[in-house]
Amino acid sequence: MDTVIKLNSQTVGKDKIARFCQYSCRAVWASKNGQESADTIALLKHIESTLSSFRKLLRFGKGFEVLYSATGCAAQFNQTAAGLKSNELYDHLFITLGKFASGLFLLADHVVWLSRAGISKGINTTKWVDRSNRFWLISILLNLCRDMQELYRQFVYYSRSNVRNLRRTMYALYRENKPLLVDTIKNACDVFIPLNALGILPVSNKTIGMLGAISSIMGLLPLLYPRLKF
Repeated sequence: MDTVIKLNSQTVGKDKIARFCQYSCRAVWASKNGQESADTIALLKHIESTLSSFRKLLRFGKGFEVLYSATGCAAQFNQTAAGLKSNELYDHLFITLGKFASGLFLLADHVVWLSRAGISKGINTTKWVDRSNRFWLISILLNLCRDMQELYRQFVYYSRSNVRNLRRTMYALYRENKPLLVDTIKNACDVFIPLNALGILPVSNKTIGMLGAISSIMGLLPLLYPRLKF
């Protein structure tokens, strides 16, 4: 109970809990079939839609905050770029561009919510949903690039200490880099959601629901255990 209270006291915690429930609902209704499940499926779809709208409202305005943070990262990047090593340069680049993409994704998401809530009429919701997914996909891919670069770097480091012993290398990588692994799993699961929404890589609703639920759990872990924050 203390855990639920702790998460519910944070806006990001509320968002992650709602996200887990949202995608769990999709996984459950997508796994059901038959006429006798029609009412259950309709109810679960309604809950999923309600949670999605709730999360959009919960995040409303955050796009400006993320973009402001991205401009700060960009300014810092310009000041320190000359003295950075190549791997640090790429890290800062991925982080900065990822924040810009994330901010634009959230801004597009705000427009979608305004349209669906009936506050702003005359908006082509389909186009804005598409834009939102494109910016989200770019953001996830940039985060994955950062994860992959760091995983490769750590793998090379540990393999030098465990020459010819892949098992020891992988264990050391897991033991010493749990925050990185959690972040990688989260992004690897997330990337399929916009890919599916954009029609680039069609995936079943059940799979999307399961991937979204797993990603949400990975997002909750750093909130519960700060040592897992990457």
